[in-house]
Amino acid sequence: METPKHIQSVPALELEPQLTNLVQYWRGKGRDGRLPARADIDPLDFRNLLGRVLLVDVLRESGALRYRYRLFGTEFYFYHGADLTGRYLDAIANAEFRAELLAQYDAAVATRQPQYMTYDYIVEAERHRFHAVLLPLANDGETVDMVLGCGVRVAVL
Repeated sequence: METPKHIQSVPALELEPQLTNLVQYWRGKGRDGRLPARADIDPLDFRNLLGRVLLVDVLRESGALRYRYRLFGTEFYFYHGADLTGRYLDAIANAEFRAELLAQYDAAVATRQPQYMTYDYIVEAERHRFHAVLLPLANDGETVDMVLGCGVRVAVL
C-alpha cells in the first residue's frame, strides 16, 4: 500500500481565487517569455497576502539545489512553530513533508512554471487545509534564483 502524500497538486481552475490573482500578477510581470525578477514584484500590490508570503533563495551548491527562506510570512509561524527566515528548507522537522516540499521547489526551478498544491496542517485536533503556489523568479529572466510562495487557508475540517 502506498503512503498518502502530504502535498497534492491542485488544478489551476480549482485554486483559491486570491492565489489565482497572484499567479496572474506574476504572469503579467514576465516579458517575452522571460521570468519576472524579484525587482519586478512589488509586495504592496498584494498586501492582503503579505503574512502568507514566502521568498526563498535558490542556491546552487556543488551542483545541487538548496533553498533558504529569505522571508517567512508571519502566518506561517503559527503552523511551523517558529520563524524560519534565514533558515534552510531542510530545517522543516517533518521529513516526509520536507521531501515533498523540496520536490515542489525542484519542479518550479526545473520547469520555470508555477506549482499549485494543497496540504493540511493539524492544529489542536483540527485539520487546516491550504492551497499554495510557488512562483519562480529570475534576475536574468532565465535562471531561477528565487521563488515567491504563498499559502492560503481554504478550510478547517
